[in-house]
Amino acid sequence: MLLTMIKPLFKNKKFIIGITIFLFFLLSGLLGPYFYKVDPTQMSWDFEQSPSANHPLGTDTYGRDILAQLLHGIRSSLYVGFLAAIISLVIGSIIGSLAAVKRGIIDDILMAITNIVLTTPSILIAILIASYLRVRSLEVVAVILGLFQWPWYARAIRAQLMSVMSREYVYLSRMAGYSDLRLVVEDLLPTIATYAFMSFVLFINGGIMGEAGLSLIGLGPTQGISLGLMLQWSVLMDGIRRGLWWWFVPPGIAIVAVTASLMVISTTMDEVFNPRLREE
Repeated sequence: MLLTMIKPLFKNKKFIIGITIFLFFLLSGLLGPYFYKVDPTQMSWDFEQSPSANHPLGTDTYGRDILAQLLHGIRSSLYVGFLAAIISLVIGSIIGSLAAVKRGIIDDILMAITNIVLTTPSILIAILIASYLRVRSLEVVAVILGLFQWPWYARAIRAQLMSVMSREYVYLSRMAGYSDLRLVVEDLLPTIATYAFMSFVLFINGGIMGEAGLSLIGLGPTQGISLGLMLQWSVLMDGIRRGLWWWFVPPGIAIVAVTASLMVISTTMDEVFNPRLREE
């Protein structure tokens, strides 16, 4: 059944391009550090060297290898994106499905919370929280971002599940004595699996962009290396003004390519699985 669902995607050229680009960077982040065994934190006397045989992407102000930083940075940024996406998906799925099943006062309370979070400037709240934390690991940054991405998803699946609740097989499950949890897991969530995956892709995108934004203003991870931190370091060391393109261009390209590929994947999935958007 799963193969039948995803088969149309691989007939779409845009999806193939998007997934190819994303997999390239995903594999670069996962496998790159094992093949290019250079310590990204190791300083040397090769200060601000342009790309060469010894340093394919040059070095920074401290003589650290840019390619090594890029490979580790891709891994870290994707990790933050995936973790933030999981957090957002879980919160949104729980709130949206509970609101659809319980209705009444519980629905009103959950939707009120959702609307409050939705109308709150989430990036400002994330900045405020991050500014009070002296130590920010990748996991902490992911949690901060994941806590504020879910409202639109919760509202969307609530609306979809409320329409599903009126179908006959749901009534039969109720008559069979299904608990709310079993009803949600076995009957409701499978009906929104495609939409959930599309939303998960967008959540990853938001996590990567959010980490880059926080890092650029100095509120990103205080441990490790990420694409956003690479950009921040190049800005702090005036690399852009001094024309050290090998320092800021690679992470910039990586962020744009990954997020653009995720957008293409999500948009293509919507075109394939949404009858209203299918091309005649």
